Amino acid sequence: MRLRCLFAALTAFSPLAGAVDIDWSGFATVGYAISDKPYRYQRFVDEGGTFARDSVLGMQLDARLAPGLGATVQARLAPADDKDSGWEPSLAWAFLSWRPLDDLLLRAGKLRIPLMLDTENHDVGVTYPFARLPTEVYSTAPTSDIFGAMFSKAWWGSPGEWSLDGYYGRIGAHQRLYFRAAAGQPENRALYDPTRMKGGGLVLSLRHDDDVYRLGVHRIETRRRHGTINADFPFTPLPSPPYQPGEGFYDISRAPQSARSISRMLTLGATVGLPAAFRLSGEYVRLLSEGAVNGWERWAAYTALSRSSGAWTPYVYYARMQSGSHVLRLYEAVVDNRVSIPSPLIDASQRAVADSLLAHDQSTLALGTSYRFNASTLLKAEWAHTRTGSVSSFIDAPAGRDSASSRLNVFSLSASFTY
Repeated sequence: MRLRCLFAALTAFSPLAGAVDIDWSGFATVGYAISDKPYRYQRFVDEGGTFARDSVLGMQLDARLAPGLGATVQARLAPADDKDSGWEPSLAWAFLSWRPLDDLLLRAGKLRIPLMLDTENHDVGVTYPFARLPTEVYSTAPTSDIFGAMFSKAWWGSPGEWSLDGYYGRIGAHQRLYFRAAAGQPENRALYDPTRMKGGGLVLSLRHDDDVYRLGVHRIETRRRHGTINADFPFTPLPSPPYQPGEGFYDISRAPQSARSISRMLTLGATVGLPAAFRLSGEYVRLLSEGAVNGWERWAAYTALSRSSGAWTPYVYYARMQSGSHVLRLYEAVVDNRVSIPSPLIDASQRAVADSLLAHDQSTLALGTSYRFNASTLLKAEWAHTRTGSVSSFIDAPAGRDSASSRLNVFSLSASFTY
């Protein structure tokens, strides 16, 4: 179905090729990443190395249908977002645009919303120096795509150019859940839970030369396609005797349910030029979630310092993501829960509760550099050291273990192109 839609979108304008002005462009990144650990990180990275984490191929068509009226289609080939293997084509963008005034742009269709500074261009690796955008921040929102409508209003003021973007839409997505097995039991498994999301937001930006400042407020409603959402995990006491007084377990089968979860998100970002060709960048996101107990309630931030020197741009950044304190307390209470009479069933249920929380407590320090070979080619190399506190759902922990107190190093090489 996706391939048929992609083909239809790319050929939709062919009968009009003589009547409209069409421009083609493309982008690609070939990226290799390897870690020093046997378990997988960010779905793909382990000590065996992978090209799947950062590689992407894209092509874009821009058509001017009439004065002020246009259409954009961007096709993308990348690892599938609903399973751990295979690559799939998809439509990143497919929208109509209308500019009724010089300072007002209206768009409708498949869009990417301006959540973070580089959200809209994150597939185009030549537009930023990092081997990959800080995962802790750029993975905070469940998705940055919508089927909907957006307006963009621009005006000039004394500090520079202001712009206000507003959007509303809906999208289907998949939430990855990784469930661990007990040591010696059948293999761990990753499940992709289909969800439906809708919502909107406003994003205010200020641009002055190459400096950018951004503030955004967003509201997202999430529903599972199949079933409801766990609103809490109650503690169920066990009979005494034979168990000791106060012993029990967090009961996933009796979890109160919610039909939907409402998330409110605040985003802040800035990139500012400093003397001696240095550039300071930073972003912060806070996500508050109602109607669900999971790691979607969290905050994340990073700060980065880079310096351009001819074709080279070395950089360093520090990033952190942490789930809400009540989520981490619940996670720690579940994994620390023990009963005096060993029970494989209780142990399995506690692992399932812990893994379904999608909790995060990790930070990354990255050192890297990019080399601009020419205007359309950027080569990159990076070393990133990640530490976890009590948990990180980016790590696929081995059977019988968890992701607490992990230390891993990821080495990345990539080449990004536009054409």
